Amino acid sequence: MPLLQLKLIDDQTRYTHEELVQLRRQMLRYARSLQPGPERNARRKIARSLRNLFRNKKWLDANTAEGSE
Repeated sequence: MPLLQLKLIDDQTRYTHEELVQLRRQMLRYARSLQPGPERNARRKIARSLRNLFRNKKWLDANTAEGSE
């Protein structure tokens, strides 16, 4: 699985929308490869948090490299 290369802009890491989508997919795929338990649940919670952030246009505009599209 290729790792995401992150861009550093103004001393603050900014992701593109596509990178965040890819990160969420990677979290879900990794979680599915684990046995049920705390580590798997933690990865699923991260993916769920990312999904919730995607729905927040204000957050996307402020925190992604290009803003929401």
